[in-house]
Amino acid sequence: MAFTDGTPGTGTGTNTGTPAAPDYSPAAWPEPVELRPRPALDPLGTVLIPAPERQLFTRGPGLPEAHPAPAAPAPVAWPPPVHRAPTVPRTTTLHARRLPLPGGGTRHRHLLDRIRVPLRACHRIAVLGSPAEGLTTVLGALLAEHRADQVLVLLPGSPPPAAGHGTGGRLVVHAVPPDPASFPGTLTELSGHYPVILTDTTTSPVDLRPPAVGLADQLVLCEPATPTGARNADALLAHLTALGHHGLVHGAATVFTPAPPTDHPLAARDLLPHFRARCRGAVLLPPHTPADPATLRPRTRTGYLELAALIGDAIADRHP
Repeated sequence: MAFTDGTPGTGTGTNTGTPAAPDYSPAAWPEPVELRPRPALDPLGTVLIPAPERQLFTRGPGLPEAHPAPAAPAPVAWPPPVHRAPTVPRTTTLHARRLPLPGGGTRHRHLLDRIRVPLRACHRIAVLGSPAEGLTTVLGALLAEHRADQVLVLLPGSPPPAAGHGTGGRLVVHAVPPDPASFPGTLTELSGHYPVILTDTTTSPVDLRPPAVGLADQLVLCEPATPTGARNADALLAHLTALGHHGLVHGAATVFTPAPPTDHPLAARDLLPHFRARCRGAVLLPPHTPADPATLRPRTRTGYLELAALIGDAIADRHP
């Protein structure tokens, strides 16, 4: 072996400094594979099956027996439909639904028990103070409604027709006799026919009030819930006390009607405790005070029932 520069070298002719690269050539090359033609494809890329080879409903040769199709399920016997009565939808509006107050039923029954006390003699009531439209009539109607007695209401002037809803004809309304001199005899005669008599003297002549108070078994003082009304009621109680009607003042019932829009109203906490200490009781009526007892709102009816209960308490004290 000779080097590139022509210098002779020794050895077998191979360069022992660098190893020879391995030979990975196969001993025998595989035979070429013949490519079979590719079957035709449809636009979706699936193999097209010739029509004669399509056997969708018949079993081809060499295929296993097809399993029989499962039987259709038996129809389910559903129960006949139940026809229900249509339900009335409940009102979800908050202001249209009235929730009962705790103890409201017990309080109502207690008021009725106080009103329905037995009566052994005529109970005559004189209404004094400022006029209040419909107050005496509504009070008489509630007494006639919840008692088994006839109630006579004497109104000054020409009284309107009595609204006797729910009274069973037990409410009678007449005019107050115009002559003060004949009033005592007329009231005494009527006392033998009517167990309860209410005489409204708020707009009657001044000469008629002394005999009405003298023949009364109980007084009802009516004034608006204003500072002026409170002073008038206080002065009237003091005047009756000075005249010697201590028993009537102690057993009187004071009722305050809503204040007119042009005056300053007084709250119940500033008005009622003073008069409850001076007489039997005091009641403040809510703003709605109609003349027809059938259209009373629940709060207004409760106020009138409290007033009627004070009359029942006076009847119970007279006939224990």
